[in-house]
Amino acid sequence: MAATLALVLAACGTRVSGNDIASGQAEESGASNGAAAASGSTSAGAAPSGGKTTASGFTIESPCGPGDAKGATAPGVTDTEIRIGTVADVTGPKPGLNKGMQDSMQAFGDWCNEQGGINGRKVVVDLLDSKLLEYQATIKGACTTEFALVGGLGALDNTGAQDGVDCGIPNVAGAAVSAEQTEAENTVMPQPNPIKYYNIGPARYVAKNYPEVTKKAAALYSKFSVTDRQSARLREAYEQAGFNFIYTDAANVNESNWAPLVLNMKNQGVQYLTLTSSFEEIVPLQATMDQQNFKPKVVDLETNYYNQKYPDNAGATADGTLVKLTAWPFEEADKNPAMKKYLELLQKSVPDAFPELLGVQAFSAGLLFATAAKKLGSNLTREGLLAELKNIRKWDGGGLQGVSDPGGNRPSSCFIMMEINDGKFVRKYPLEDKDAEVYKAGNGMACPSFEEGFAELKGDYGAGAKKKA
Repeated sequence: MAATLALVLAACGTRVSGNDIASGQAEESGASNGAAAASGSTSAGAAPSGGKTTASGFTIESPCGPGDAKGATAPGVTDTEIRIGTVADVTGPKPGLNKGMQDSMQAFGDWCNEQGGINGRKVVVDLLDSKLLEYQATIKGACTTEFALVGGLGALDNTGAQDGVDCGIPNVAGAAVSAEQTEAENTVMPQPNPIKYYNIGPARYVAKNYPEVTKKAAALYSKFSVTDRQSARLREAYEQAGFNFIYTDAANVNESNWAPLVLNMKNQGVQYLTLTSSFEEIVPLQATMDQQNFKPKVVDLETNYYNQKYPDNAGATADGTLVKLTAWPFEEADKNPAMKKYLELLQKSVPDAFPELLGVQAFSAGLLFATAAKKLGSNLTREGLLAELKNIRKWDGGGLQGVSDPGGNRPSSCFIMMEINDGKFVRKYPLEDKDAEVYKAGNGMACPSFEEGFAELKGDYGAGAKKKA
């Protein structure tokens, strides 16, 4: 259970070894993100900028700095401090889960306070450990001590989503898992993950470049309710891109016998395979496939497989596997000043930090929170913060992510396809030469329009927490 929960966050990202992190996403065609756009406008699908930065080192002016804001206006707010909580399942059944998010928020707090805090109030980042199974209790406690939740994630966030809504604490989450939390009335994210939409830009790429595989597709997933739902969302979305899933099956968590599933796929002539689980699961699966001389033409995996530990453990059996990204590849670290600045701050505050994609999203959440909080001045209330957050309709995380629409709950549609080649992740699409038009238009990413990049889902995958009548 713990292993699965740790790694089902396919839409969220995961940790990658080394310090070679870079991002190429930023604002729309030079527009200034971080400021509210006109009501109703959206930017999802807009091309990232070329990485232009301000004096802050990011693509937005820093929201932190001195000021004279005062008043105990809300829980966690005093004349001198703003307390915010960053949740992660650091201990418990899966030690260290999403610790990178807390490391990033610690770096954000240090950076912000060096500039004078937010309007002169010091930002106190409280690192809250939900221990995987104690998310609800953690949220209940935070309701009384923290002004807001910022940059966190709990694998079982559905258990505390209603409690957060009931107490009115804003949740500027680094990421969210469940529909209850993703769509909760108090949740605003720098990279939204709406339950009714699914990014199918990568699916369309596969369908265009490997059309023969779409009619004989297989989807496997770990036998757990969260992964079951995620796999169902994927299948519904990919069917809209022309995929026909002839085989769907669930494997036990920490499956020790993949042979029956592999044999079934081989007998049915499966040519496309995806697995909703973790790299710990794909490694023995691909080893078994190799033993049975079964290799689909395309193995296509979600963002959470972007982890160097995967090819390191899988060896040659992983070669040729496609992995989709919604962030700039870590291997191309030298192409984005904002990401270099982020890594510098992370190393400075937490020297032994292990950079994670979710950590990048956490830092973006910190910037988003501070941008909204700054506008409120002394009148820093929870209701006011949520209103300001929902007015922010264009957001690039200061250059750390693709252009999204936090207030409208729309993510960026930009993506990159990577391929494992000789044990390394290598860019597959778009290539600077072969796909020059797409590469140039998206400044290194493929950025279809929202309508082209997302499938609208019709299935019942849950609903967000709302205030009780």
